[in-house]
Amino acid sequence: MRASFIILALSASVAVVQALPTGFDAETIPSPSQSSFSAPDLDFDLEGGSFEAFEAASPSSFLIELDVPPAGMNRHERIRLENSGDLHDVTESRRTTVAVQHENFQSYLSDNLKLEFSVRHEFFDLINGMSIDLRDIPPKKIPKILEKIRSTPGVVSVSPLITVNRPKTIVHEQDFDSFNVEHLLSSTHEKTGVLGVRDTLGFKGRNIRVGVIDTGVDYTHEAFGSCYGPGCKVAIGYDFVDENSKTPGGFDCVGHGTHVAGIIAGNCSASGFFGVAPEVVIGAYRVFPCSGNSKDDVIIAALERAYQDNMDIINMSLGGGSSWANTSLSRVAGMLSDLGVIVVAAVGNDGELGLDEISSPSINSKAISVASFEGAGYASSYFQVDGNNDTRIDYSDKPPKDYIEKAIDLVLPSHDEEGCSSYPNSVDGSVVLLKRGSCTFISKIKIAQDAGAVGCIFYNNVNGTLHPMVDEPSVKIFGHGITLAQGQLLLDQFKAAGSDSIKIVYRAKKGIFENELGGKISIFSSWGLGPELELKPDIGAPGGNIYSTIPVAKGSYTTMSGTSMATPYVAGAAALLLESEPTVDRASVLGRLQMYGKPGYLPDRQVLDSAARQGAGMINILNTVQGKAFISPSHLALNDSVHTEGIYNLTLTNHYATGEEFKLTHLPAISILGFRPSGQPSDKIQYDEAAADLVFGSPTVKLEPNETRTFTIRFNAPQTLDAASHWIYSGYIKIEPTLDTTRPALQVPYAGMHGSYSTVDILDMQSGYPVMLGPNPDGRLSPVNSASDSSKRVYTMRGKNIVTLVLKISNPVRSVRVYVLDTETKKIQGIVPMNGEYIGRTDSSKQKFFFVAWAGRMIDLDGNFVAVPDGSYSLIVVASKPFSDTAALSKEPHETWVSPTFTIEKDNQS
Repeated sequence: MRASFIILALSASVAVVQALPTGFDAETIPSPSQSSFSAPDLDFDLEGGSFEAFEAASPSSFLIELDVPPAGMNRHERIRLENSGDLHDVTESRRTTVAVQHENFQSYLSDNLKLEFSVRHEFFDLINGMSIDLRDIPPKKIPKILEKIRSTPGVVSVSPLITVNRPKTIVHEQDFDSFNVEHLLSSTHEKTGVLGVRDTLGFKGRNIRVGVIDTGVDYTHEAFGSCYGPGCKVAIGYDFVDENSKTPGGFDCVGHGTHVAGIIAGNCSASGFFGVAPEVVIGAYRVFPCSGNSKDDVIIAALERAYQDNMDIINMSLGGGSSWANTSLSRVAGMLSDLGVIVVAAVGNDGELGLDEISSPSINSKAISVASFEGAGYASSYFQVDGNNDTRIDYSDKPPKDYIEKAIDLVLPSHDEEGCSSYPNSVDGSVVLLKRGSCTFISKIKIAQDAGAVGCIFYNNVNGTLHPMVDEPSVKIFGHGITLAQGQLLLDQFKAAGSDSIKIVYRAKKGIFENELGGKISIFSSWGLGPELELKPDIGAPGGNIYSTIPVAKGSYTTMSGTSMATPYVAGAAALLLESEPTVDRASVLGRLQMYGKPGYLPDRQVLDSAARQGAGMINILNTVQGKAFISPSHLALNDSVHTEGIYNLTLTNHYATGEEFKLTHLPAISILGFRPSGQPSDKIQYDEAAADLVFGSPTVKLEPNETRTFTIRFNAPQTLDAASHWIYSGYIKIEPTLDTTRPALQVPYAGMHGSYSTVDILDMQSGYPVMLGPNPDGRLSPVNSASDSSKRVYTMRGKNIVTLVLKISNPVRSVRVYVLDTETKKIQGIVPMNGEYIGRTDSSKQKFFFVAWAGRMIDLDGNFVAVPDGSYSLIVVASKPFSDTAALSKEPHETWVSPTFTIEKDNQS
């Protein structure tokens, strides 16, 4: 049976490789791993497409960066040149210089290297470079071609393009009729300070330009004024998916981008719908197709276009998965920030996967990384017990249209509350109430369907919402989920009726409901910290159960959940700040938002949630705009116990008109454990209320107007936690005005690790990885395992007769190298050329791997790209530990794995 798998990164010789250090001898060679080698259950069919999958994923598209400085200028320089009338001439001169290098480089590829290629995108302003497709070149020839490209004068780097997945969110319901939602939105906007800024201070983001890099925007929507172009809310845009599109501005055929834009700037008085900053100007940049994903060069092209269009803020509700700040997309986002454009990016929706899942470009220190909090309320379809108006129960999924406004039997099966066994009696024409647990939702609904049910209502067995997946072809009835509390409400109705059957009515109108987890961090919001214990995410905003716009053709309005929804909330809030303070230092906006955030609590516990998940907490833009005290830095990453400084300085400035005395207190947050004893990440987070001990140099700081003072804090990690387990502790330093208590308090989040981060697992060897795959004589691709395979494994290194390493990366790793060992001489011969830098976790999915396909070529000890001669070899995989920037065999700390021995015989015909 052919196994299915996801190729996260195929590292078939596509990265810059330096010459090997000399002086390796037998003492530096690790002991072979094959004596204890036990491969996981992997089995790939040679004829079933596995090799084709490898080859299809082998990079043929690359981003090439050149050495002439890009043409982009920071915001202040652009304003100065614009005021002097020189902006156009200076810009064109700088871009012309870059263009000349582009032309020369492309000529060199064609004339000197004789390459067939096509240019995908050219970059002039944020980076100097281009993305290209190499055409009709076999994968095995690409490494040598890349070495030639890298040696071309002026080339700084060559990296493969990375797939960027189309944003995914939870869509709760579509096809909303227009109804007044002002109360619903007001509740959320009040808690975040948006109402105060809008109604009291009068700021609505007027003329601030916000670029939405997404699936496009349906500008025909009433909430966007039903127009496009100058004078319209959606005034500018570009379609990077279909550049020949006759629809201007990247029209949205998905819905995600329109929902995002509505959160930022939607405005419809008829329905009471309004976004955070309803008077901003939207730039719509479509980078995702109606189906499928995109590439990072397309996103970079959109970032450049947004810069050229003078966007003040960029919203990036995209990304996903563990990443580093050194990816091309993340670096370009940081460069854009350096030029004075505020970049706001989603942290990701991988909360169920455990720690270290901050996505790119959100991981960049200059991007505002946004977590999701649950909204205060939401609009939803609902049903109620017939004759009882106090039993309104909202539900997930679409309403069952055949039963709207009709009394229908709801049955409680007495034989099995979970509905996992066959029904003793028919429930024909009824809806069945079932408890979550024991068997799958598909099993439950099919058993009920067989008994004649027309639908199932599943109630949760834990706190929180429930979204059962029952979309299987064999399922012909409806099914939706409700909360545990709602389930208990129905159980009480059965008890009061003294019967196992009551009547319910599905209502045609929508209702507004309070979110029982409102103000708490969303369960889907990705965990930090960063790959080197950076404090990410930065700030949070409402992202769970958010009502906003979608394309008119899809129903105009719906409720979605995701960090994709929280991100535009922060982008809109940043627009309010820019309007209120036009001269604000753009680089300070992240810190301003953080210092006036409000940390949230864990559900059902009076302890703050971890800063590793909520950053500085829920945004409060009213306090941000009105607060005139500032703290620097706005967050503290304390590192681990080995690398922490222990004592940290904070600098406080008072810009109020009168003097103020600030009280310093410590607000501890829950400590979290997200690692197994082996050092591998766990998706099961453990909690402990043990907290760090903070010692303030002084409990108060008194400042006159415009005075600045620095104070110190000593951090002592919670000693009751096991240092070998890698607990993450965090909390907040509260800085509270005491002379004028109407002034908002500030706070500084911090996070650190108790113990040494360098001892976490990297290569997942406990699970049997890495694995070397090679074709058997019978034509199957299977693990090379010399411990149990007595046959000699011989490879020609031609065509498909090669070896492939399959790696699972447990924790983010700075560098992975693969060395070629001659097993006869016990000498290192060279290194496998590969893209092994800055790799995120791949262990979070059973079908997610990091592949290194090797066709027998290496960089030798002198730095030459050569074919390996016939002989017996092993491959040595070396992965750097956290805070180590090298995977050299001669340096520590690192993890090492040695493959089984195999033989290369290029003329072997067997």
